[in-house]
Amino acid sequence: MAEKRGESDPRRRMTGCLQSLIMPPGIMAGMDTLRDCMKNEGLRAFLGHALLHEIMPNMGLGRETLEPLAIAVCDEMEHPTVIAPLSLLLQNGVRAWMQDALPLLEKYEEREERLPPCLCMSLATLIMLFAGVRREENGRFAILKNGETCYLNEDEELLSSFSHLSCDMPPESLAYACLSDRAIWNRDLREIPGLEEKITGQLRDLQLLGLLEALERTWK
Repeated sequence: MAEKRGESDPRRRMTGCLQSLIMPPGIMAGMDTLRDCMKNEGLRAFLGHALLHEIMPNMGLGRETLEPLAIAVCDEMEHPTVIAPLSLLLQNGVRAWMQDALPLLEKYEEREERLPPCLCMSLATLIMLFAGVRREENGRFAILKNGETCYLNEDEELLSSFSHLSCDMPPESLAYACLSDRAIWNRDLREIPGLEEKITGQLRDLQLLGLLEALERTWK
């Protein structure tokens, strides 16, 4: 069976997962680049907890391999040779999250019989972020990021589904409508045990407490 793109490359897998994890809360926090995220105390702590407790234990590699790899990837995010805007990651953010982060969420749930709090919070912020998608007059879908229009390259059916949602919907309704939508995920994510309830609670925290306080409460 052919391997998925990058599946056998641990560095690409870790890079993709960390970028997918931090992009949604980073944009919600007003950050412009991955380097900005790494310099923000709350986002860095969130990323670090996810890396140590949710990502590394589920990559199927030994600690002696993962530790130097994690240091190298984080250093590259903090001191990139080319400073690229988060809006580049945003353009294909949902599909990248499905490829890089969702498998680790499921592996964690299978191994621990509970859900990974940081990966779930990343998903909740992704939902909040894309629930603001709107079709522009030119027919393209876009998100308003820090006052600027960011056009998206996701499938039109996926973006159309998100365009019917709103980030200020009741959290129960938003979680149900988004997670159950096969046009977005190609499956019903409510089939993952406890995910709908977990995301509902995290969406409620994001709406009532704001991003940084919700992140701080994620693993406590």
